[in-house]
Amino acid sequence: MSNGVNTVELGRKAKALRQSRGMTLDEVVSRTSFTVSWLSKLENGLLTPSLDGLVRLAKVLECGVEDLVEGLVARPRVVVTKQGNGRLESRKNGKSGHDVEHLSESWRGRGMETAVLHLRRGRSDTMPMTEVGERFLHVLDGEVQLVCGDSIERLSTGDSVYLDARVPHTLHGDARRRSRVLSVLVKHRSNANGQNNGAAHTDGKRRSRSNG
Repeated sequence: MSNGVNTVELGRKAKALRQSRGMTLDEVVSRTSFTVSWLSKLENGLLTPSLDGLVRLAKVLECGVEDLVEGLVARPRVVVTKQGNGRLESRKNGKSGHDVEHLSESWRGRGMETAVLHLRRGRSDTMPMTEVGERFLHVLDGEVQLVCGDSIERLSTGDSVYLDARVPHTLHGDARRRSRVLSVLVKHRSNANGQNNGAAHTDGKRRSRSNG
């Protein structure tokens, strides 16, 4: 179980389910390998059970594990990614393309996808990126060429651009050296009619062509 679980609420749910079944602590313990002390601490929010422990408890209480844990994962208030600790993903076609250093994956249900794009030298042969949302790009090092639809923009260190991510766009690196670009993507949720309602959305599967 994650440290982000609200153990107090988990304990309250477990206790309420046990009492609704008319079971005492001793009765639950007699049907599991738990101790009275362990179960009492659980119900008082003083410990985080293992997944195996939750499965066994749910079986005794005749409920699903989802009934115990639904809505208990707490969103962190601060997520820090130290330099060099972001997950590195390679996206290339032959010798071209780029590496994506993901910066915000520890934040559950995040409304933004943040990453540093490490562009290889020269033109990229990767497929253009497209997302239903908006993207902000800021050049950290080097010079890059942005091809967005029919538009071509040359960007240097310190330059930035805000674009409609639905328009196919490609970044080409500096011919002399590798470049780094900060990318912030805000995805939009679509309603039942497939229209954009402007809300941030990260629950859907990431398209294979996205740069995150």
